This record gives sequence, C-alpha cells and structure tokens, in this order.
Amino acid sequence: MRLLLALLLLASAPCAQAKQPPSKALGLMRKGIAAYEGARFDECVSLLSKALSMRPGWKTASGFRAMCRWTTGDIAAAKADAKLAAGLVPNNAESFCARGFAHFVLKRFEPATQDFEKAVEADPGYAPAHFGIGSVYSQRNMPKDALPHLDEAVKHAPDAAVMRIVRGTVREKLRNFQGAVEDYDAVLRVAPGFEWAHFYRGRAYREIKQYAKSEQDFDAFLKRNPESEDALYLRSNVYFQTGDYEAAIKDLDRIIALNPKHGLAYANRGVVRAQMGEKIEAMADLAKAKALLPDKADKIEAQIRQLRDEKTPQAQAGEGPSGVAADALLPGEKIQEPEQGKPDKKQASAKGEADKNESLPDE
Repeated sequence: MRLLLALLLLASAPCAQAKQPPSKALGLMRKGIAAYEGARFDECVSLLSKALSMRPGWKTASGFRAMCRWTTGDIAAAKADAKLAAGLVPNNAESFCARGFAHFVLKRFEPATQDFEKAVEADPGYAPAHFGIGSVYSQRNMPKDALPHLDEAVKHAPDAAVMRIVRGTVREKLRNFQGAVEDYDAVLRVAPGFEWAHFYRGRAYREIKQYAKSEQDFDAFLKRNPESEDALYLRSNVYFQTGDYEAAIKDLDRIIALNPKHGLAYANRGVVRAQMGEKIEAMADLAKAKALLPDKADKIEAQIRQLRDEKTPQAQAGEGPSGVAADALLPGEKIQEPEQGKPDKKQASAKGEADKNESLPDE
C-alpha cells in the first residue's frame, strides 16, 4: 500500500510542476504589470505576450493583458483575453486581481469588485487591487466612491502613472482641479512620454483659468495627436478666453474640416466671429449649428436674433464648459452613464457657478 502511494505521488509530481509558470515567464509577467503601472502600454503588451508564448493559455497573464489592451482601446483583443482569464481559479492577490481585471473588461462590475476585495484581503498592500476597486467605481461614474480606493492605491504605489492618471480624472469630476494637476504633474515626472497627461492637465488648467499653462499642454498633446477634436476644441476655448480670436477660429476650422457635423464647433465659431464683427459669417455658423444641434436650437435661435438686432450673442448661463469635457477613464473607452442618482445639491451648485463664468457653449 505504501509503495502504491509513493508511486502515485511520483507520478503526480511532474503534473503539479507543469502547472506552475516558468520562473522566466513569471518575471516577464511582473515586468509587464510594472510597465502597465508606468503607463508604458505597448511595452506591457509585448512583455505579457512573451510570457504567454512561454506558457500558452496562462490565465493570470491574460487577465493583466486584457486590462492593458482595454486601456489602449484594443477592445476586441482585450475581451478575448478577458474571456480566457475569467475562468481563472485564483489562489493569491495577483491572480484574484487578474480575474478582477477580466471581469472589469467584460463589464461584470460586481464580480470584479469582489475579486479586487479578495486580492486586498490576501495582500492589503497590493496597489493594483485598490486601483481595480477604484477603477470600477470610476467606470460606473461614482467618483466619490472611487477616490478613497485610488488614494490607497497611490499610497502603496506613488510612482504608478496609470493610478495617478485615473485619480486625476476622478478628482476632475469632483471639481478638485488643483489636485488633478498635482496628479498629472506626477505622471509626467515618471512617464514624460505619456502625452495624454498633457491633455488631461491642460483640461484641468483651463478650469482653474491658468490659460497659458493650459495652452502649453494642449500644444504638447497636439504635436503628437494633431487630429484630436477634443484637444482642438478645448484649446480654441482657451484662445477665446485670452482674446486670441484668430487662433480660436483656426482650431475651430480644423475641427470642422475633420468633422463637418461638429455642431458645437460651428456654434462656437459663430460666437467668435460675432466678437470679431463678422456678422454675416457668424449668423451662417449659428444657423448651421442650430440644424446640427436640435436640443440647443432654441438657445442658438436666441443668439441669431441678438445678431439680427446687432447685439453680440453671448453663451447662455449653464452652457459653458463644465468640468470634464471629454470623459475618459483612459484613452480606451468612454465612461458609462451614472448608475446612481442625480448629483447632490452641493455638486450641482458648484457646477452651476462654474458654468456662469464661461463664455462659449460646450458640453
């Protein structure tokens, strides 16, 4: 009987070892996770792909690669990785986190949160797990709930650019624009090649009316992304605020060339042209905007009537830029509609006061 048991143990030993990832593959995976945290997404995918080539079907590595691919906008590939990783049976913080990211990519937010919480239980200092919980709340447009978890993630990994960038966007939604700038500053210190940090920081600077710094950031971003309608749109607003109407027109012209149905670009160009005394051109732009923006038709018609009376049209109260103009967790996918109720009265009041101080229609 003892001989039989010994033989069975010997026979099973190679199989047990075979289930363990090779040490080199494990090292590559962890380097890939570090690259993701550093916002070096191409490097992350490359390293995780090499790890998976050493151990095809490795679900833990697939879960982390799913999140990285989702972040870069490669949604189809991310979902393919996530479907594989969702079948993982976790046994530590790392594997719980990998399965959590898989659920996140597949928009299974409750199972994702449960996995991230189990990862925290297994290792309270594991920053990606705290980041995962915060990311779920951020994706569900619940910034107040997201912030404490992102704070915890940053506490454990202060140089993790991706965690800083997500916390920055959450702070923007909570109208803590100075805090957002601080996060984006940190991102650019540790990951100077991550140009999206310039976009986000420029957006935050615009909200606190540091227009010169905002313009510099949008300039830096547009050098690498010259066809970004969001960046051109926001920079045109900065130009308008500083009185550089010709530069504002140039950016709005570029947007319309890229997207002839961009109604807000026509509306804003009409307002700028009115300020420049170009009445006929302004009315033509506003008429075009009215046709493209039926939900704003009444307000635009009021601007047209003002022009006919030879008065300069002004943006309606509440129609100015309001916080985050281009919702994004990262440049991967738009944030979903809120699952909770309307903003509380304090938030709504703060937003309304900010809106009254802006000049151009926005959304």
